[in-house]
Amino acid sequence: MTTTAVWSLGFRPFFLLAGISAVVFIALWGGLIAHGGFPQNYYSPLNWHAHEMLFGYTVAVVSGFLLTAVKNWTGRETASGIKLASLVLVWLLGRLMPFMNNWVDDWFIALVDLAFLPYLILCLAMPIWQQRTFRNAPVLLLLLGLFVANILFHMDTLQLTNVGVTRLFHVTIGIILIFIAIIAGRVVPFFIRSACKGTVPLVWPVIEWISVLSIVAIVVLKAFYDDSNALLLVSVVAVLSNAIRMMAWSSTEAFKQPMLLVLFSGYLWMVLGIGLDALSLLNIGSSQLALHAMTVGSIGVLTLGMMCRVSLGHTGRAIKANWLIVLAFLLINGAVVFRVLFPLFMPMDYVLWLNVSSVLWLLAFLLFSVYFTPVLLARRVDED
Repeated sequence: MTTTAVWSLGFRPFFLLAGISAVVFIALWGGLIAHGGFPQNYYSPLNWHAHEMLFGYTVAVVSGFLLTAVKNWTGRETASGIKLASLVLVWLLGRLMPFMNNWVDDWFIALVDLAFLPYLILCLAMPIWQQRTFRNAPVLLLLLGLFVANILFHMDTLQLTNVGVTRLFHVTIGIILIFIAIIAGRVVPFFIRSACKGTVPLVWPVIEWISVLSIVAIVVLKAFYDDSNALLLVSVVAVLSNAIRMMAWSSTEAFKQPMLLVLFSGYLWMVLGIGLDALSLLNIGSSQLALHAMTVGSIGVLTLGMMCRVSLGHTGRAIKANWLIVLAFLLINGAVVFRVLFPLFMPMDYVLWLNVSSVLWLLAFLLFSVYFTPVLLARRVDED
């Protein structure tokens, strides 16, 4: 193990921090639910929970993935060494500064948090521009969209605007789902071809476009024109196209491998989440449960699966799930079942299901953190 290995590539520190933050954030939130107390900070308790799970945890995973992927896509460095350490420091300060609001002004807290995404975009844009790999530019636009959403969130928090944090969080989740749909289309068929020799997943260009653009349409409608009829229509299109897309990729061989199956389960939670959200427009079910199918389900399951896969592959290890990793996958999917399906059919025990879901989430990411911390801190095994 070396002290420099962790600063060699973006996935190492950001996945490490993502795993730890996934535990800490939910432990703090669970403590609030159980005991009714929460550390006083810049945010309200609910806004802190939503903001940190999206702009803290999820952005950390996205950062680690993109800093690594863009290097592979372009063949050029993204951030390493001091530059990577400074990027990590900015992310970390964004998580800590809200609890220092008795000592620093609120506007300064906002600026510190807002500094991260432009810095990340710069680190990614340079190699994309240098190599002229403009097909990768959409990820920069999505990061820019997240940045704008974060600006508006802080402006609402500072009472400079009144856009509405609920609307902003829905849009932020939608942007992340667009990112998931785009990246899944690039990597899942490739992963299947690599892991299942002789298996060729079907990729239909029309379905690929519709599946992504329908989610884009959902985000636009939620942001600017939250008309239930139009939103219902594009949601149905998104559910059908993404379900067809997923079935076209699927195969018996792929389902036999936990490292692939977890990606399918995460994608399925996204489809179910969009479907539940559409039903809520008809006053059937709950939009909150739909929201958590997308967040705990799609974002939580897919990010855990991708972190495990990338961490193994980019440290020179076999991309195979041992029993600890499989258990983490089962726990995170169990967390979604108790957070979404149990409250849907047995709402009278909502608090119980919420607590069980939180415990399962904590256990899943504790396993990830315990198992992968030495992996992420150590050199590649083929360099020993």
